[in-house]
Amino acid sequence: MFGFLFKRAERNAPQPVIAPQAALRAEARQVSDQARQQELQQAQGLADEAAAVAFILQSGFADARLCAAQLVQSQAGLEQVLQACRNTDRRVAKLMQGRLDGARQQQLIAGRAAASVAQARRLQQEQQLMPNQVAELDRGWDAKDVPAELQQQFSQLRAMLADRLATQADLQRSAIGALAGVRALHQQIKTATVAEQESQQQLDALESQMAACTSHAEAQTLPRHLEAEFAQEAQALRKLLSDLQQHQSALQVRSDLLASWETSGETLTSDTLKAGWSALPKLPPALLDDSLEQRYQALLKQHAVVAPSKPQKIRVSVAVAEAGERPHIDEALDGLEKALEDGALQVAMDFDKTLRAIDFKQHKPSAMQNSRLVQARAELTRLQGWARWGGNVSREELTKAAQELPQQALAPAELAKKIGSLRARWKSLDVSSGPAPKALWEGFDSACTSAYAPVAAHFQQQAEQRQINQGNARALIDEVQQYAQAALTTEQLANTAQDWKTIAQFCQQKQQAWKNLGPINRSEKKTLDGSFASAIQTLLAPLAQQQAGEIARREQLIAEAAQLQANQRQHGIADRVKELQQRWQEQAKALPLPRQDEQELWLRFRSACDTIFAQRKEAASSADAERRDNLRLREEQCAALEAALTQPEAELPKILQQAQQEWAHGGQVPRAVQAQVEARFQAALGALQERLEQGRRQAALAQADALRDKLVLCQQIEAVITAAEIPTEADWRNRWQLLPRLAPAFEKVVAARFERALQNGSGYAATLESQRPLLQQELLRAEILAGIDSPPALSRERLQLQVEVLQASLKAGGAARNIEQQLLHICDLPAAMDEATLQRLLQLVGQARPAADKAAGQKNTPVSRGK
Repeated sequence: MFGFLFKRAERNAPQPVIAPQAALRAEARQVSDQARQQELQQAQGLADEAAAVAFILQSGFADARLCAAQLVQSQAGLEQVLQACRNTDRRVAKLMQGRLDGARQQQLIAGRAAASVAQARRLQQEQQLMPNQVAELDRGWDAKDVPAELQQQFSQLRAMLADRLATQADLQRSAIGALAGVRALHQQIKTATVAEQESQQQLDALESQMAACTSHAEAQTLPRHLEAEFAQEAQALRKLLSDLQQHQSALQVRSDLLASWETSGETLTSDTLKAGWSALPKLPPALLDDSLEQRYQALLKQHAVVAPSKPQKIRVSVAVAEAGERPHIDEALDGLEKALEDGALQVAMDFDKTLRAIDFKQHKPSAMQNSRLVQARAELTRLQGWARWGGNVSREELTKAAQELPQQALAPAELAKKIGSLRARWKSLDVSSGPAPKALWEGFDSACTSAYAPVAAHFQQQAEQRQINQGNARALIDEVQQYAQAALTTEQLANTAQDWKTIAQFCQQKQQAWKNLGPINRSEKKTLDGSFASAIQTLLAPLAQQQAGEIARREQLIAEAAQLQANQRQHGIADRVKELQQRWQEQAKALPLPRQDEQELWLRFRSACDTIFAQRKEAASSADAERRDNLRLREEQCAALEAALTQPEAELPKILQQAQQEWAHGGQVPRAVQAQVEARFQAALGALQERLEQGRRQAALAQADALRDKLVLCQQIEAVITAAEIPTEADWRNRWQLLPRLAPAFEKVVAARFERALQNGSGYAATLESQRPLLQQELLRAEILAGIDSPPALSRERLQLQVEVLQASLKAGGAARNIEQQLLHICDLPAAMDEATLQRLLQLVGQARPAADKAAGQKNTPVSRGK
């Protein structure tokens, strides 16, 4: 209250200007902005990375550090800046970490790309390039973010590899085409659809083509069997051409001989003809020419000795039978000719058998039928010869295939299948091409038997293994029966402490062991399966009863979990769910259920628990939303309080009180920003209170000046009265009216003193003189209460009065007069005073100011700071 009292001399002296906190903050902010701008300009002017790193390490402004960080690119610089700013500047640290991660990622990509390029170079140097190697190279290559140099190298190498693969593919197609061409030419020669000379030329061209393939740089990529098969096919074809050439020569000799016989004028006998014909080179049946044979038979008939014919009796019954059989001969002949025309050798042979079954002695065919039959059988003989020759070639190929089977390292099952297929094809050749030569059959059978040896050993091993598995199955059944007898006696069944978990595990293990036994003989499998099922059922039946009870208990746990409510905080819903889960685990360990039941019950139980946790999560989300809303409201309150600094000073106390009340009744905010929001509110509150304090200090200063002026005016008018002068009331009142009003207590006392002085009643001057000692005593008492020094001449009086003040304070307790009341009493005491007394009074008022300011500060301290 006495903060406005100052010495009169201090009023004219220059007073220190106390800047408000907002002004100080504005000035500090201005200085900080200037420094920031300077450092930003310095950061923008940096030339190299080293200077940028040094600047970042010593800079105190985040924006300047971020600007300088744009120049840091090397790994060492990035790591140094990251280490320095990891806990101080998140943006710079994040930028450095991102660049380091990007550099590491780029190094990783470049490393993988370099490895792919190296792999491509190795493949390019490989003598034998495989397509799967190139495919693996393509799978390992990722062109994203790869350096341009590595990308170009890989593209060039990949193109070279593609060219090699294309060359290999063309080479393989050419070799396969040559092999196919030889085989086609072989077939054409067999069917006599190509001339011998043309065949020789084609064979030479194909051999040249295969030679070019085998001499190519990529010849190693060719399948190994192509060259060998081509050589075999070409050799067989050349042998066939040689045989055909020899046969053609033999046919020409036969034709020339027949021509000489036919033109000869000599008499020839059948014996001569037969001897000459037999002396000719033998021909394979397939190459016999029917026309030559017919010419030879005609010559034999022409030069044969005709014997006298005996008369034959023609019976009526024979004629009738001949008439009935002739239609059958015509049908068989038609079928034979049609089959020969279609190339159906087997059908033709069947018709020939039908014709041979007809007795031609009793049913003699006509001349036309006989001619047709001779021609058809000649054609059939020719086709059979070709079929036998082709069949023997095919049998040789089958024998070769059987001999190559052991080198193929096939699985026993596949090997047995291939051997069976080869034997089936051999049998089919017996039907279509006639029986095979004995030597050829023995070679084929020996090759198949030799190739089948691993299969036989494998099957023998499987049979032995089935016997072993059968013994293991019986042992397993005996083990289950013994365990059932030991575990399920009458006494143990009545025992409630029976370890059903052990029984369940035993059943599961034995059932799994039975499944893993392996194959068993079919004759025993059904009996053993029944015995095992009967033995295991003795354990599964009581176990199923126990599991049914366990399922009921699990259902109870599910029901309890479904009845829980997520908002039951008073009962600890989380602890309750954990308790149910623990009970579930304990029961699951005590007695396992069948997998399907266990899975179904667990899914239901987990669904019930997840529902509770989902509700809790939803409630937590609602609480988080509420905290965010509260945070928004508190931020709005802080913003409103910060904006209130511009409001009129008269409205500030109301705003301050309302803000404190709203803040106290506000809800909770997110814990992460609670301290930050609280600090912001306290800062805004402090700024508002500082403005109020500043206004109060300015008002107190104005009041002190006004009080000083009024006290001086009172002292001046009292001095005039003491000097026996009559004051002019109008002048004094005008001067009084120009001065501002004081606080009510002091205004009342000083105004009353001023009015008494103006009235200047009788004896007032004497009163002023008479109260001079009293004023001195009251000033001395006030100096004692204020704890300031008194004039040295008054030391004895001060000591005596000090004892009295102490005694009075001890007697009165809290009711003793304080310095404020003492000063108010002095202001109300009209007394004449000299200059020294006036200076003591002013000094007393100056010393009383700090105590008054401290009291005023405690009075204006806010009652509540909020939550």
